[in-house]
Amino acid sequence: MSTLKKPDLSDPKLRAKLAK
Repeated sequence: MSTLKKPDLSDPKLRAKLAK
């Protein structure tokens, strides 16, 4: 996992990606 790009759970788009 890259720390440069930390997943922002406040972003619905990223949430959908992580939920997949």
